[in-house]
Amino acid sequence: MCHTEYLRINNHVLFTKKIGSGDPVLFLHGGPGLFHDYLVQPFKQLSSNHELIFFDQRGSGASSALNPNQPICINDFVADIESLRHALNFQTITLIGHSWGGLLAVLYADKFGKNLKSMILVDPAPGNSSFDKVGRNTMQNRLTVDDREEINSIMQTNPFENREMDAINRFVQINEKPRYFDQSYVSKNKPTFTFDTLAKLQTVSSLLIEELDDYDIYQRIQGLDIKTLVIHGDYDPIPVKSSRKYSEMLTSSRFLLMNDCGHFPFIEKKEETLSSIVDFLNS
Repeated sequence: MCHTEYLRINNHVLFTKKIGSGDPVLFLHGGPGLFHDYLVQPFKQLSSNHELIFFDQRGSGASSALNPNQPICINDFVADIESLRHALNFQTITLIGHSWGGLLAVLYADKFGKNLKSMILVDPAPGNSSFDKVGRNTMQNRLTVDDREEINSIMQTNPFENREMDAINRFVQINEKPRYFDQSYVSKNKPTFTFDTLAKLQTVSSLLIEELDDYDIYQRIQGLDIKTLVIHGDYDPIPVKSSRKYSEMLTSSRFLLMNDCGHFPFIEKKEETLSSIVDFLNS
């Protein structure tokens, strides 16, 4: 059974989706500025024993748009998680954060750790801007000559100005190829941006770009005692060292490296990933 609801959180309307019953597990999607949809199907089987809560973060997906002239910061997203927990009447929660959502999960743990039962970081965004820049460079270096030629061909048609969503989604798909070890998954997981969700992503990204250009959170989380599972694909452009460092800094953490796997282990190594998560949640 699936229940969707719009909740007003910190003066923003957030879209939420709940599936299953049991101890609550709250999902934090990637981005900043993406939306929850890509997480639902891979993790749906967890709903047999847990209540799964998916939501679109402020300014993203089906949630209300941001004012591009109103400054925001990363801590606003962290505050939204805590306010959402209150609104849903959960005493404690488990967080599963992917990519940018993993960074948010760690920052939430740092500020509201007493409200966390556990957290799972799946290929989390790096804990500092240096590792982030390494990942971005790896993404660019993995693009083939054919990829670059097709990107240039698409851009010559001015798809963003002309709102040509098929071309824009193809542009996104090509740029996502370096995140996959098994390239067959690229065609199986096509982007689904609409002009509205794309515009929201661009707004969120532009509002956070300066803060994300220079940051480092590793030292502030050193010794944080939260039951944690860190999962990382060995082919993810995000350096393995980044996730290992999270695991080293977090006292009660276990690190799991997925071989022959990119940024989406719940897609490329679904059975192994879900099995590890179930074992962790039951431990």
